[in-house]
Amino acid sequence: MNDREKVARHIIEFGIKGPHPDAPEILYIERWQDEIARKPFNLKQASEYLGVSSVTLRRWVKTGRILAYKIGRAYTFDVRDLKELKKAHVTKESAKRL
Repeated sequence: MNDREKVARHIIEFGIKGPHPDAPEILYIERWQDEIARKPFNLKQASEYLGVSSVTLRRWVKTGRILAYKIGRAYTFDVRDLKELKKAHVTKESAKRL
């Protein structure tokens, strides 16, 4: 069974809430997260993930707010750095509203 079929079957059987405690692990979420974390994001993917424009993201790179690697004209971003920035940004924004 390919990965798409596994995901579809899981959603059909268990819904979005999560698996039954007795169900076997068929999706290997942790392995997928590790695999995704190893692949760097490009500028477009990173800006979509953070919910900012690519211009803003370039500005953040130039000011040192986020670390990026530049190969030629292309930027690449480490997923873990993006997660940390997003977590810190969301925390600051929600604190401002309180």
